[in-house]
Amino acid sequence: IARARRKCATDVLSQRGRTCSRIEAMFLHRLCHRMLILSLAMTSANAVWETRRPQHHTLKSSTEANDVLCQRNWVFIISTGRAGSTSAMNMMNAVPGMAMYGENPRGYLKELLELAPTHSSYDETFNPFRHGPIDLQNVHRGIQEFILDMYGHDKTVPSHYVGCKQLVPRVPLDDLEKVFPCAKVVLNYRKNITAQSMSGFWNENESSAEHLKEMTTRLLDFHKNSKLDTHLLPLEDFSVDSFRNLMNFLGINCNFDSVIHDNKNGTYTGQHDVHVNLQKFVQADPSNVPAAVLKFEGVVKSLIASACGEPTMAAS
Repeated sequence: IARARRKCATDVLSQRGRTCSRIEAMFLHRLCHRMLILSLAMTSANAVWETRRPQHHTLKSSTEANDVLCQRNWVFIISTGRAGSTSAMNMMNAVPGMAMYGENPRGYLKELLELAPTHSSYDETFNPFRHGPIDLQNVHRGIQEFILDMYGHDKTVPSHYVGCKQLVPRVPLDDLEKVFPCAKVVLNYRKNITAQSMSGFWNENESSAEHLKEMTTRLLDFHKNSKLDTHLLPLEDFSVDSFRNLMNFLGINCNFDSVIHDNKNGTYTGQHDVHVNLQKFVQADPSNVPAAVLKFEGVVKSLIASACGEPTMAAS
């Protein structure tokens, strides 16, 4: 550092074309010393950022996963809307060990990724926005935990898969793998865009068909180009077999007896066509109404949910 500092001062003086006083030389030495220390600190910080930056090993591209960002098994349903995403979410929640959450209108994930730093820069080091070395891995891990907290996820209850469903415009597709390098992504859309454009809220927008076509293209391109593991789930293919294939995609051996149909006929209420008579259960044992109610709830749950038992995880 001492040699470099003297050379720095000499270079400055040579540019000025004259010698300087002892006080000026001391000032230049100190200034150059600070500049060199700062330069070394920046080099060290950049090395730290590079070594700690997620390597983006994904389940599709590599068997090695990032230890910090892959501690949870994440799964996302990304949908164009009015394509059966709520039904798909509830079908997945019917499987023990799955914790899937619904949409949020603000799009937490997109906002967080837009706020989170992505790299270091000269300006951030010298201008009023300066900060210390950022561990991007810790930032991304914090985003994961914040998402779960915003959904009210009980972290004390073991869940083999956690995740949520969200509409395409509220998901930063290009940045998803940075925060969730090992996530599984279910891409939900409709093949019949004309019918979709006349369903629910889409029917209120004259340009909905064009917008839906654009979003569907984005999903299909994402499926083709993303490093993440993706699975196509068009509404027209909904069936017991297609959801069994979805479970296989997640590494779960499970069979369904029926498919849930939520938000039926453009509504936003669960309509599962379940007909169970509570009165019959009470009449069967009038002396023990609480037990009858519990039995009734059990039957309803079994009808609404899937018929598969505890999932058997496929060998990884």
